[in-house]
Amino acid sequence: MSNFKYGVACSLSDVSTTAPIILRGSIEQLCEQAKEIGYDGLEIQLANPRQYDWNHIKKVCGEYGLELIAFATGRELGENGLCLLSDDEKVRRASVARLKEHIDCAKEAGCQVIVGSMRKHIPDQSQREKYWNYHRDAVLELADYAKDAGVRIWIENILSYISNFLNTMREVQDFVVELGKDNVGVHLDTYSMNMEDNDIAGCYRYCAKNLEYVHFSDTARLYPGGGSVDFKTHMRALKEIGYTGFITTECVPLPTAYDCAKNGFEYMKAMEKIVDIELGASRFQ
Repeated sequence: MSNFKYGVACSLSDVSTTAPIILRGSIEQLCEQAKEIGYDGLEIQLANPRQYDWNHIKKVCGEYGLELIAFATGRELGENGLCLLSDDEKVRRASVARLKEHIDCAKEAGCQVIVGSMRKHIPDQSQREKYWNYHRDAVLELADYAKDAGVRIWIENILSYISNFLNTMREVQDFVVELGKDNVGVHLDTYSMNMEDNDIAGCYRYCAKNLEYVHFSDTARLYPGGGSVDFKTHMRALKEIGYTGFITTECVPLPTAYDCAKNGFEYMKAMEKIVDIELGASRFQ
């Protein structure tokens, strides 16, 4: 029996195929495809969350036996210019207000909220502390707001060409520990880890206490197995620290969206089986 649950990154609207979002369409279409392949849940990547009927979406997911995992919020930066580190206080406040809307909708949908690329760049490293405080204060405010709603905040590691801080696994873990909020957890992404981290197994152990969510994405943002990431090391490390949460594929939809979702899922299930066999064999050595 699998230790993990598997999710797939989706959008309820048509977005560029260069975005690391696999399935696109109505909630009924998303659920039908994800269920057919074998996934356990959906991650929704979105902007402007109040445009959707989350009670209906939750109901449809339930009818298909799928969990609504989380809202990914990076599209708020790309489509609406919302950034938690902006020098413009009005933009920072608008960014926090929009994330509170995500939290409100997540409460209705019964899922969590990811905070990642909306932090963007620290524009001047000589003023790093100022921007760090902008981010910390925003997440503290959001954590308090989300706690009242029963929603968890997941802080994601982002590779350095997108955001120039909180890039490594250890940095995210240290930030979450320093924050001291019991509804804020660590979210790790293999695409960023492949570029930013060494000693993958050691980093997983370092983050184990607060690790709550994982993205699997291969090199070039391809589906797991489509590139050169050593997913056996990731799977083994996750099993060794006792992780039992979701692993969600976040990839560009190539060669097609359906093939991407299916190939990635089948590869992850096969790799998990291989790791289980190897771990079982190691007990007799």
